[in-house]
Amino acid sequence: MEDYYTETRAYFTLFGEDFPLEEFTREMGIIPTEAYRKGEEFIRGKTKHIRFETAWEYGLDYKMTNDPEEQIHTIVNTLYNSSEIIKKYVDHYNLKCKLVTVVCFNREPTRRLVMNNKAIEFANQVNGEFEFDIYNSAD
Repeated sequence: MEDYYTETRAYFTLFGEDFPLEEFTREMGIIPTEAYRKGEEFIRGKTKHIRFETAWEYGLDYKMTNDPEEQIHTIVNTLYNSSEIIKKYVDHYNLKCKLVTVVCFNREPTRRLVMNNKAIEFANQVNGEFEFDIYNSAD
């Protein structure tokens, strides 16, 4: 039995001033895990905020694992064949995109964090960036 020491979450986000979320979702054929428009109100904690951008996100919830890159590779595999659609929107609406991995390390060692060639190729195709949010939860 394997012990898991790392909690990870990963998502892809496409964001910018404004773009047609419903049209993009239809072309992708993938339901986003979150989507919102610039100017929408939302509550964080007890405070009301206003969205400063329009965004479409597809992601996976937190998971305990010793392979922190597993989730981002799953997302890339899901989106890989849609890279031309994503790039079309990036170019036409002057959007940005990121592949984000949130890693919460515990005290115990965890194996490496590696982006495979397919993930790197996908990011290059859509003119995207990798972002790593790394936390150390020392109990």
